[in-house]
Amino acid sequence: MQARYRSVPASFEFLCDSLAIALLAHYQVTQTPVPVREMLLDPPPELRDDLSLTEVGFGQATWLRLIGGQGSVFANSDLAEPDRRYHMAGALLTAFCATKGGREAGLPTMPNEDMAAQMDFFARRLLLAPEVLPPGWQHLACEALADLAGVPKAVAAAHLINRKR
Repeated sequence: MQARYRSVPASFEFLCDSLAIALLAHYQVTQTPVPVREMLLDPPPELRDDLSLTEVGFGQATWLRLIGGQGSVFANSDLAEPDRRYHMAGALLTAFCATKGGREAGLPTMPNEDMAAQMDFFARRLLLAPEVLPPGWQHLACEALADLAGVPKAVAAAHLINRKR
C-alpha cells in the first residue's frame, strides 16, 4: 500500500479535480457520501458504452472493456462498503483513461507504473472532494472523516495528511 500514496504531477491533479467536479455537478452531489455506485449504474449519456457496474466475488475493483465493446467496473461485492466504494472510484479513473475524451484531455494510458497512486489520488479527490465536505472537515479525526465520507480509515488519513495538495 506504500506506492499508493506517492505524489502525482500537478497536471494530473488538475485533470482529476476537473473530472471530480464535473461528476459531482452532473449528479448534483452536494454532500457526502458521494454516490459512486450510482455513477457507474447510470453514467452520463456520452459514457454509457464506457461505464457500467458488475458486482463479483473476487478482487477489489477493475475496469475492463468487454468483447462487445461495453466497459464495466467489476467490483467485489464481498468487500466492506467503504473499501468497495474506494476501489470502484479508483477503477472509474481507468475507465476515463480508456475513453477517447480522456485520452484527448491528457489522461494517462493504463496500466502504467504509477497506476496505483493515480487511482488512489482520483478516488480521494472524488470521494473526499472539498465541495461535498462540511466546513471544518480538516479538523475531523480520521475515523470521523472516514465514516462521514464512507471511505476506509487509511484513505481518510492519507487525505488529511495531503489536504494542502
